[in-house]
Amino acid sequence: MRRITRERGPLEDRERADLAASVELAICEALCDRTSNAIDWFLRDYPEGRSLIVAGGVAANARLRQRLAGLACSAGLDFVAPPPELCTDNAAMIAWAGLERLRLGLVDGLDTPPRPRWPLDAGARPCSGAGVKA
Repeated sequence: MRRITRERGPLEDRERADLAASVELAICEALCDRTSNAIDWFLRDYPEGRSLIVAGGVAANARLRQRLAGLACSAGLDFVAPPPELCTDNAAMIAWAGLERLRLGLVDGLDTPPRPRWPLDAGARPCSGAGVKA
C-alpha cells in the first residue's frame, strides 16, 4: 500500500468524505458480522423465527439497512424496520412500538408499572443478560 504524506493541516472536503465513508463501511461490516452470528444463535433456539427486526438510530442508515435486509434474506428471514424518519429518536421508536401493539389490540391500563427492557411479546422468554448491568 502506498502511503501519501502531506503537510499537517485541516482535511480537504474530499478527505473528510473518504474518511467518513470508510468509517461507515467498517461499522456496517462489524454490525453485519455480529448480526449474522446473532441470527445463527437465534435460529438455533427459535427455528420457527421469521423476522430480523431493526430499530433505533442505526436503522436510519440506508447502507446498513440495505446490508441487513440482504443478510435477512439470505437467512430466509423477513426484514422489518420502521420508516427511516422514525428511527432517529427513541421517543419516536417507543411511539411506533405502541402503535403496532395498538393495531394488534394490545392495550395496557394506565396503572401498568414501568419496566426497563419491556418485551413487546409478554410471553417471550427472558433474554440472556437482560436487565443485568456489567
